[in-house]
Amino acid sequence: MNLSQLEIILRAHKIWVRSEGQKGKRADLSFMDLRGAPLDNADLTRAIMIGANLQGASLNNTLLCRAFMPFADLSGTTLLNTDFSHAKLMAANLRDADMRTARLEGADLQGAMTGGTRLPDSSTKASLKMVVIEILVIRR
Repeated sequence: MNLSQLEIILRAHKIWVRSEGQKGKRADLSFMDLRGAPLDNADLTRAIMIGANLQGASLNNTLLCRAFMPFADLSGTTLLNTDFSHAKLMAANLRDADMRTARLEGADLQGAMTGGTRLPDSSTKASLKMVVIEILVIRR
């Protein structure tokens, strides 16, 4: 997907969010290759992003409230001031992501891979369902 196609999807989604689903179109970025995409300040509230590849993307100040993102790859992403309130991030790859100032209240991170992830101090107060999975491969 090129940047102009992504911009069209983001514009239609913004209209969909503001009109409460009456106009525009809900963004479905499932299984899209969005590696390194500049998504700072985007409104992806309630977007569908199953298995989206967002490795190394910049999502600072992005709204991902109630986004549906199971199996998304957010490894190495910058997520400063990103709002994941009530987002579904089950089995997402969050390895080495910078989430120090992300908002995670009510987010479902069950099964998420979080090795090296910098989580916010407030995450212990958030209602998270978090299971950290790390796989150790021993080679002989």
